[in-house]
Order: sequence, then C-alpha cells, then structure tokens
Amino acid sequence: MIRILDEFIADKIAAGEVIERPLSIVKELIENSIDAGSSQIVIEIKNGGKSCIRVTDNGSGIVSDEIELAFERHATGKISKLSDLDHINTLGFRGEALASITAISRITVYSKTADSELGTKLKMQGGTTVSIEKTGMNTGTTMVVEDVFYNTPARRKFMKSDAAEATVIIDMIQKIAIYYSHIAFRLINNKQTVIATPGTGDILTTIQSIYPSYRQLIEIHGDYVHGFISDPGSTKSNKRGQIFFVNGRYVSSSTIENGIVKGYGDRIFSGHPICILFLEVNPETIDVNIHPNKKEIKFLHEEDIVKDIENAIKRVINSENTIPSAMGLRSEGTSDTNASSALNITTSNAERLSSETYQDNSLKSDEKKSTQVDIKSFLASKTRVSDITDTYTPDGLAESTQNCTDTDSVKGGFEEANHNNNTSNANNNDVKINDNAKDNAIIKKQIAIKAPNVQTFDFDSLVYKGYLFDTYIIMQSTDIAYLIDQHAAHERIMYERFITVYNNSEHVSQPMLMPFSIETSSDVYAAERFWMDDLARLGFDIDDFGNNTFIVRGIPTYMDRGEAELFIHTYIEDPESRSDRGNTTVIDKLIMRSCKAAVKGNNKLSTMEIEELIEQLSNCVNPFSCPHGRPTFIRFTLSEISRAFKR
Repeated sequence: MIRILDEFIADKIAAGEVIERPLSIVKELIENSIDAGSSQIVIEIKNGGKSCIRVTDNGSGIVSDEIELAFERHATGKISKLSDLDHINTLGFRGEALASITAISRITVYSKTADSELGTKLKMQGGTTVSIEKTGMNTGTTMVVEDVFYNTPARRKFMKSDAAEATVIIDMIQKIAIYYSHIAFRLINNKQTVIATPGTGDILTTIQSIYPSYRQLIEIHGDYVHGFISDPGSTKSNKRGQIFFVNGRYVSSSTIENGIVKGYGDRIFSGHPICILFLEVNPETIDVNIHPNKKEIKFLHEEDIVKDIENAIKRVINSENTIPSAMGLRSEGTSDTNASSALNITTSNAERLSSETYQDNSLKSDEKKSTQVDIKSFLASKTRVSDITDTYTPDGLAESTQNCTDTDSVKGGFEEANHNNNTSNANNNDVKINDNAKDNAIIKKQIAIKAPNVQTFDFDSLVYKGYLFDTYIIMQSTDIAYLIDQHAAHERIMYERFITVYNNSEHVSQPMLMPFSIETSSDVYAAERFWMDDLARLGFDIDDFGNNTFIVRGIPTYMDRGEAELFIHTYIEDPESRSDRGNTTVIDKLIMRSCKAAVKGNNKLSTMEIEELIEQLSNCVNPFSCPHGRPTFIRFTLSEISRAFKR
C-alpha cells in the first residue's frame, strides 16, 4: 500500500541525510557564519557536541522578519534560479541545513543586523517554533543547538564517544581556519580553549599555529593552485597532511591527489607528503552538489587541474631547499622495514605501485645470474648520462545533557571571546601511440624520464671533503654539507642508462635454447589476446600451446630468462600493466635491474672515481633520488650543526 509519509517522519529522514553526527551541525553553522561575512567566529561544544553546540559570529545577522523563514526546508538567500547553480560562490546554498538541524534538536537562535536596534531570539524544538521575542545583543548571530538526535534515538545510539565526536570537530575546524586565515576562530571544548587563530590573514602563520610540526613548508603557485607542500623527505604515514580547498570549500578529491602524485613522482620513497592546497576555478566548471554533505566535488576539466598541480610542484620540487635535511628527515609512523618494501615508482600515469612482490620474486629467480656492475669499469668508460639522454626534453612550465544557553554571554557578543582581529605536450608523459589502429598500441613504447622544470641546484659549487664508511661521500657548498649515498646515486645513473637502452633498442627477440611455458587461468586464456601482439613488439616470441598454456621461444635482448618469465606473468595477469597509460612492468623491471647492478655500500672508491660518479649524477635528468624514491643526498646546514653542538 502506497501512502504519503507523515511530515514529521519525512523531516527526520531528510535530516538524517544531511546531519550524520554533531560534526555535520558544526560544519553547516560555521559555513553560514563565513557566508555572513564574519571576521570572528567562536565555537563551543560540550560532550562532543551531543549535548550542546554554540556558534557565535559577528557577521551580517538575519533580518528579524526572516528568522523563522530561515528554518523552512529549502529556504535560502543564496540562489534563486536554476542558473545560479552554475556559479555558486557560497559554502551553504541548498537551504537544507537549518531545517535539518532543528528537526533533530532543540535550537535557540539570537541574531541582529547592523541597522536594527534589537536582535531577535527564536526557540525551536523538533522543527516547531516554541517562542520568538526581541533581545538586546551585538550585531551577528548565535546558534545554540542542544540535545542532538533527542527525538531520533536510533540515530543517537550510533554516535561515538564524546572524545571521538570532539576530535573530528576539532580536526574540521583546524582545516577551515587555514583557508579562512583572515577570520579569528576560537574553539572551546568543555570550557577549555583548544583552538585560537589570530585572524591576521597570514596563511602560513595560521598553518604553523595549528600544526606546529608543519615547518619549512614550500610555497607553490600555478594557474589554479596555490598552497604549501613539504619537501620529499618529510612525509606522513597517512594523508592527514593533505588538505584541499576548492573555491573556499574544504573537499576530498582524487583528482587533486593524482596531481600531487605526478608532481612528486619518484622523489617520494614512502609515505605521503604534506600538501595544503587552495584551488580557485571557474564555478561553472565544478559540481559541488554531488554529495549530501558537499564533501566531494567534480571537476569538468580534470586533466587541466592535474597538470596544473603537477607543474606547480615540479617548479619547486627540484630546488635546493627540497633536498632532505638530515636533522628533519622523517616519515612519520613508517618503519624502515616497511619503507624498504614500499617502492614508489614513477610511471607514465603516475600511479604509485608496490614493487615488493616483484623484488622478492626477481631476486629469487635471478639470484645466481645477477652480478654487480664493476663500478671502476663503469666510471672508467667515461660515459656521461647526458650523452645518452639528449632525447629527453624538460616538461613545459607547463579535510549528560547540559544546558549551554548563556543569555548574558550571547548578548555580549565577542567581548567574552576577546579576539584579536588583527607544458609540454601530454604525450611526453605517455608511451608513443600510433593513432591509426588499436593493434599498434605499443609499436614503439617510450619510457619518459621527466626533467625538472626548475633545477636550481648547482653541482659545480660542490667541493669534495671526505668519505664515510666507504659508502657516503661528503661534499660541501658554502655553509651546507652534503652526504651522497654512492649506491643510490649509482642506481639513478644506471636506471637512466637502462631507460635509454630500452627506448633506443629495436626490441629484437633472442631465441631461447630451451623454451619455457607460461600457464594462465582459464579466463585469461579465453580472453582476447591483444597482449600477444604487444609482447611480440616488445621482443617476445610467444605462441599458444593449448590447455591454458603459452610457450615462449624468444625473449628481448635486454632481459635474462628470469626477468622475462616474471615480466610475462605480470603482463598477462595484470591489465593495468599493459594499459594505454604506460608499460609499468617494463619500468618496474628496469628499476630492479638498476638496483641490482649499482655499486653497493662498502665498495670503496678512489677520489677520481668519486668525482666521476658525482659528475655523472649531475648529468642525470633527476639527480635528486634513486628510482625507488630514496634521496641520493641529504644536507646539513652550518646552523643545524651549530645547534646540535649547542652553539
């Protein structure tokens, strides 16, 4: 039997979609205060916001005649016609928040506009007006929300502990306070002030007042993006340090995350860099209405956003101040054991892949065949990396009920708070593709080593000063000392050499004296076999052998048998590895080969060989990290060393 829902029930259902927990209420009320042009906002919560939430601002206030109307569903002063949705410049706009809040709580509102002598006090309960009267107060608005979900016990019992609910509220306000650094925020949790920002408009100062550990951030600028990032050596084990705003709205965005990954590339060994980014885009090119709580947005031109973030990061990521400092090098919450297995790889689609499985299998299969390149012979050959990388061109610059209604403090406005209101073409990033036919997708796969847009580090200024543990080379430039890891440096040199050999080779097949077979699952065996043509063009001689099996009679000249077997297994079983976005398994293999071939620690080099190693490193496209993302060198400033000695 179909019936129209009772209005009471319908309101509770609608409120449940907008109000998930006290955090939702605080967020909506703060956004309204920001939209009202406030310069000071005070938030007070008790019991994690369950028993009381009070938000006071000095904004424009609500006109007395409209205060009740503001709590009607879909009542808003921010949009009036359909076309307004295409250029939304406010945080709240749908008119659902206040109606949803009052439907599941007891709410008291005090509001006064600048041209009114008295303010208005409105009390509502469960969506129904209890009383409305005039009251004396300062210009602005105070919203007092009590007994959240008092009339929806099913939702109330799913709320978490007081501490847990308070924690997410504190986290949200910290983030909002960063972008709106011109607003003085104050958060009081159970009568204790936990956040107080100056409201001076200095974003970096605000960031560091909220997150004291976020020091030495680097400023970036792009066409759309502006913000602050950490150097590649200062990462966190999670993404809490990645905070994004689009047109003033705090959002989560995989598009922005993709731009960050591409921007850092293989400079990150493990963890996630700190990135506090602010994007300003045409409102008509984004959709902010795809999530009930507006947590996510959709970009119309995602590729442009990704490219802009990527280029903005690359413009600064290879400068001297991004070289990890030995005093501050860290990856929070990441053990060395875990870090060593999290090999971050730059691919043409800039997706970070874990190479742990590959490394384990590759080392097992090639344990007896792999030999270390004789570094003395390698360096004596006088082969410069620059001599074999001329084909690479730099890319263009291209987050017990207590009554808290205190009438006196509400009327007093902010006297109690006492705030001080003071490119190159995109194909450079992809494999070369023949547009004439899908069959020819990898006729010539090029693996690009992207040169830094700005490489301001001056290798010529380095002076050799010593050698530690037959592994670390000491160099000095003015008042900065550098420790260079000879293994990581040699890995980078070998990797770029292998990339060049791969790109320049004709991918000719070398016949196997003893062919080997590859067994697959039934679904792979029965599927279309475009990948067989791909492998043939890469230099494999492979045929169907029946019964879910393929036989390999030839492999590329740049692989040994163990590498070839692992490569084919990965290529066949993992569609991502052979997608149009790039041949990641080839890159993976080259990284592992460069690692095994590079000079190891404790392999003592002569002074002449050290100088030759440094010269070849300086000619690399990316001399700052090994292919796994580990830094090739770290720095000690004179001031850091002096501080360590308490000077």
